[in-house]
This record gives sequence, C-alpha cells and structure tokens, in this order.
Amino acid sequence: MKKSHTLILYTICLGTMLCPPVSCKAFASSSQISPGIYELSSPSSDSLVLDIRTCTRKANENHTLQLYTSLDVNQQKFYLESLSGSYFRITTPATGEALTAEKSDAPADSEDTPFILSMQPLTYPNSQRTDVSQTWRLKDAGDGYFYIYSMAGKYLTVDTVCAWEGSPVTLKDYDGSIRQKWKLTKTNFSAEDQADTDLLNPYGPSGEYSGLKIVLDFGNLSRILSAADFSEWMTETIDHQLTLDKESLISYVNDLAEIYDTAGETLSFTTSSGNEIIVPSEHFGWKLDVENTASSILQSSQSRGSTTLEPVWLSRGSGFPGHNGIGNSYVEVDLTNQKVWLYKDGQLLLETNCVTGTYQTDRQTPEGVYSIYYRQSPAVLNGPGYSSPVEYWMAFYQGYGLHDANWRDSFGGEIYLTNGSHGCVNLPTEAARQIYEIAEIGYPVVCYN
Repeated sequence: MKKSHTLILYTICLGTMLCPPVSCKAFASSSQISPGIYELSSPSSDSLVLDIRTCTRKANENHTLQLYTSLDVNQQKFYLESLSGSYFRITTPATGEALTAEKSDAPADSEDTPFILSMQPLTYPNSQRTDVSQTWRLKDAGDGYFYIYSMAGKYLTVDTVCAWEGSPVTLKDYDGSIRQKWKLTKTNFSAEDQADTDLLNPYGPSGEYSGLKIVLDFGNLSRILSAADFSEWMTETIDHQLTLDKESLISYVNDLAEIYDTAGETLSFTTSSGNEIIVPSEHFGWKLDVENTASSILQSSQSRGSTTLEPVWLSRGSGFPGHNGIGNSYVEVDLTNQKVWLYKDGQLLLETNCVTGTYQTDRQTPEGVYSIYYRQSPAVLNGPGYSSPVEYWMAFYQGYGLHDANWRDSFGGEIYLTNGSHGCVNLPTEAARQIYEIAEIGYPVVCYN
C-alpha cells in the first residue's frame, strides 16, 4: 500500500465493506449516498470528472480542482466518509487530503465568493472531531445528480459556462445551474495514483523560460519583467492549453503609459525675449505606443535569458521618458517677429531672420512644440505647383519643416504677411546648415506667436 493511502486507510474500511470491488462503475442512488469511493462528473459533460491538480503552478499554491477526462486514476477518485448526521468529509486516495472550503481574506463582491476551494491535509485524521471547513452536505438535485455544498452554504461549481478539459472548479452561491450539479459514480481504487493532467507553466520554476528577464529601457529608470510576471499572465484555452493572456500584457503596458506619457500637456516656455508663455504640445512629449510595445515584449517572451528592449514611442520628448519639459536644447521660432534661435545645452549658438507661412492663410505655420522627425541633405520639396531643391531639410510636423531658401533675397520683417512660405520655416543657407549640424532626430522645435 502506498504511503499516500495511509492517512485515510482506517476511515475507508467501512466504505470498502459497503462498496465491494467491482469491475464496472455503478451509479449512486438519487435518494441516498452511502460512504464509498466515487468519481464526480458534471452534467455539462459526463466524460469530464473532478480532478486534482497534483502539481502546483506556484510554490505556495495548494492543490486545486479542475475537470478532466476520466483516466481511472486515484486523483480523480474521492472517498465520501460519513460523519454525524447527514454530513460528509470528502478525501482523495491520491494525496490523502480533504476537500476544503477556506474563508478568503479578500472582500466578497457580487461576482466572486470569499471562499477558496482546495485540497488540504486533514485537520483531524478521524471522524470523532471534524473541521467545518472540511465538512460537506449533499442535496438531491434530481435526475441522478446532487448538489455538494459547504457548511457556509457555498456550492461546488464548475467555474466556466461550458465545461472543457481543464475547467476550474470553485465555490459559488447557489444558482441551481447544471454547473452546480454532480453525478456520483461509485467506483474502486486504481493501481495508479496520478496522471499528468496538470499544465506545465513554461515560466514556472521548472519551466522552459524560468530564466527570462526583460529589461524595458526607460532611460533614467528601467522596468524589469521577470518570468514570475509572465507566469501570472498565463491562462488556459478551451482546448486545455496554456497561453499568454495578451489583455493582461496590454494592461501592464497601459499602466506604464500612465506613468511615462507626457504628450498633449501644455508647456511653459521662456522666450529669447524673456517672456513667459504657454505653448501647446499635442505633438511633442513622450507617448507610448502601447500595442507595438506589447508586441515587442511578446516577441521577446520566449527567451531563456536576459533581454533589453526599448519601448516603442508614438512621439518623443526631450530628456528621459516621462520628463515633460522642453529642455535647454531646442530651435525657437518666433512667428510674429520672424526670428529663429538655436540653443544647445543652454547656450545660444545662432540667431537669424526667417520667413514662415503666409499669414492668415491655410499656409500659416502652426504654433506648438514639435521635434525633428526626419532630415535630409540635399532634398527636393514637392507640393501643389512647385518643386524646390534645398540643401538642408528638417521636418518637424507633417509636411512642415526648417530648410534653406536660396531663392529669397531677404528674410524677416513683414515678408510673411503677403509672400510667406507654404508653411515651412525658410532660412538663409548658412543658418540652415548650422541648425542641420546640431538638430538631430528628436530635437525640439518651439513655434509661437
């Protein structure tokens, strides 16, 4: 006899006398259940029986219950031990543990029950004293089925609308549905205690990716995703497979966006003239691309070691991610006074006149904080009715950009009122060259009136 049988050896003697060995299973009476060994199946699918997960997904997790295809193993057999009155204790020969309804520390709500269902060691090894958490009652549900409920009135329930292999089983308030009905089929011991009906979590301690570590590079502060994080995000599919719950991953990245996104905030800016102004920054600042960042993490999730990833950004600010300032390196464009300044690390490197988009037309240069997103030298600018070769092209918003305009004889003043550009910031060639040498991709551009 195996050691796992020892704990319940004496408690099942009466049951084995009342339930002699048989070569086939016999259905229990719908009016009375006698002590003995049973398989418990759900009317959702009679081919699926109550099964103990004999392995644990987490080190601190108790044995939990699921539905699984009948395999004639002891982890799918339960001994109903008669207690005083019409009460039962339900144990398993596979582990010697008892079906237990523990009160949870979590507060109850309308959807969830504050009781946890698990298989745990017997509180008392005999029937003289019993723990209410391991005491159960059976109630006839008709058609050969029974309700199984705890002393707290919580019912053994299949926790999915449709039963499938691997469906979790839990405790719920009474609802009378087929998910709470059980057929008790009398059977006998098996020569086999256990079968591998558990799903091995690849991110668990013995999983293939247990050594995974993903470092998300946020500049001044990195975020680390470990195998334990991914283990929490694993979920079962209807065909009894473990897969990563993408919604949980996206939710995690959304939480990061709440921390690091700054795009869209209005920014305070001190102009070269010393005025304190507020400028819109809808198109400047850090904005995380949640979907593509989640996809990047997912692609790296099947790694056996450490990986460093840079998040995917829809827009970038200056400084480190999450910093909402413009910084002290930028191109400043005064649309009213037709001036451009270039600053690098707080030092003024250039001041020049310019010509911006024609005033009060659809070609007017837009106000706002932007950043250089594309640059090319030389380049050809094409638009409705024109094609203009330039030496230095620095795009900062849609089709707007900074560039040289050697076709102009003069810059500044009131030229923009009647003979402005198509929306770009026209510069003398030498000024454009100096800015091009400094203003790399991501360099802030501040346009204001």
